[in-house]
Amino acid sequence: MRHWINRDDGRLFLVGNGPISGATALGSLSLVAALLMHLLHDATGLPGAYAAACLMTGGALLAWGAWRNRR
Repeated sequence: MRHWINRDDGRLFLVGNGPISGATALGSLSLVAALLMHLLHDATGLPGAYAAACLMTGGALLAWGAWRNRR
């Protein structure tokens, strides 16, 4: 059983720590910024469109980073 678990035949995804791309880092920070803008909407007076724009930008950056890592 242990030999089967520890095999390295390339069929399994690589598990472990790896470098984080800039797109992934910026996408994650953009999602956090969108959450903060949404939570502080009343205190800051910012329109909700800014939070929506950050959310869409963060999602696009994360998707692009994931697509680049699959190639």
